[in-house]
Amino acid sequence: MTPTVSNPFSDPFIDQLRAQRQNVIELTSGRRLALPASVGFCHGVRHAVQLLADTVAAAQQQDIWLLGAMIHNPAVNDYFVKQGVKMLDDHDLDTVFTRAKATDIFVIPAFGLDCELDERLRAFAQSLGQIVDSTCPFVRRVWQAVEQAATTGAAIVIHGKPGHQETTGIWTRAAKVAPAVAIVPSPAAAHQLLDALPPTTPGAAYPPAWLVNADRLPHCDWMLVNQTTMLCSETEEIATILANAGSKHHGAFTMANTLCNATRARQAEAEKLCAQTCEVILVLGGINSSNTTQLYRLAAKHTTTYYLQSPDDLDSHAVRHYLPNEQQWRDSSHWLPPPPATIGILVGASCPDSEIAALIRKLQACA
Repeated sequence: MTPTVSNPFSDPFIDQLRAQRQNVIELTSGRRLALPASVGFCHGVRHAVQLLADTVAAAQQQDIWLLGAMIHNPAVNDYFVKQGVKMLDDHDLDTVFTRAKATDIFVIPAFGLDCELDERLRAFAQSLGQIVDSTCPFVRRVWQAVEQAATTGAAIVIHGKPGHQETTGIWTRAAKVAPAVAIVPSPAAAHQLLDALPPTTPGAAYPPAWLVNADRLPHCDWMLVNQTTMLCSETEEIATILANAGSKHHGAFTMANTLCNATRARQAEAEKLCAQTCEVILVLGGINSSNTTQLYRLAAKHTTTYYLQSPDDLDSHAVRHYLPNEQQWRDSSHWLPPPPATIGILVGASCPDSEIAALIRKLQACA
């Protein structure tokens, strides 16, 4: 679809920063802001948001149903809801079949849908032209890797967050075609999985909800794929652990090339920024955003880091920030270091330019 409307989240100030390749902003206070080379929407998110914006502009008296959050950013989702899009909660997606008409328009979000729901939707819609599929191309690449590996009889191991829409989409497709499936959310979980396989380490267990046909795992080849927004270094660490399973695994191990290019590049840029002397780092993005959470984890290893969902979460005196591990918010005062401090800014790939610009303007005014 050729874009018919301008990006509702663009900002001329951020466009100028990109054009000038400006990564440092000097503040009148003597402090400065440091940004990575890439900020704002990645290609997949930009494409998905543009598709939905064009769909809203082109709709003719038809209801538009968005099957779950478009992306994990409340500013973006709220914008489209105000435009009249009917966004279903992730736990209520099935209700679309009783609430919608077959002639309505149905939008598949950037994460994709689970396999069964996708098939039901395509059977329900009056025509495939009623369905606007904004699934990220890199997510589709994971699905293709799963299908290809399954044709060889390989079991699928998914590095992903259980319950995340993207991981659920991978999981349901793998469960349909592969002899066995396991979700491994972390390197620690990879060790836990191996301990639970025969010969079982005493006291070891693995969550049954993360497994399909676990008894077949030791005897199948393994293919590792990943939710595209996970920490790349952890995917590689999990690969090393599973490749050295020893007596726990009697087949071959391979790792699919499903690491998202944008995820890999932005995490590398974040590491580079964190290696500078930043007295504090602000991470901006939705608290449900996996890629933003990974940026927070990277930054928190280096210096004081605050996870913001909105520019409104801070002023010169206090900051309201999210703690992913504890899954709770905290208010901290006296967050602003004295001049000539450097404040690093990291931004999730689902965070719009308008929010980034608002944060920078806020800092220019109060820092």
